[in-house]
Amino acid sequence: MIPRAVDNDPEHVVVRRDESRPEAKAAALIALEDYDFHRMRAGYVCVNCLEDLDTAFPDECPVCRFPMATRQSERIAKEFVGTTHVGPSTTLEDERLIMQEMRARRLRETRGIETYTPSIIVPRGF
Repeated sequence: MIPRAVDNDPEHVVVRRDESRPEAKAAALIALEDYDFHRMRAGYVCVNCLEDLDTAFPDECPVCRFPMATRQSERIAKEFVGTTHVGPSTTLEDERLIMQEMRARRLRETRGIETYTPSIIVPRGF
């Protein structure tokens, strides 16, 4: 399958959530032909890697291992407007906050500081 058009999306980013080195990059706007988009909705094209398949909705994509049977329809609903892939629904600021939290958690873990869990202590006997 060949996308009809590909461009950078100025409003969305993709974050690599690798704990060792998170990074953000521009998301891609990918426009598909109607025929290809309907094949994707029917389960014959993987939404994750755009691989053409012989059977509809296998348990997972044979190329990228994306769980097509359970997550394909959900991901299409979240990431497509018409036949155009608009990427994740988070904003750049949301993704930056996620990355900051990942860095802070990694720093706490490397320094041996346990994660703080807020709690309320109620004295007994009152």
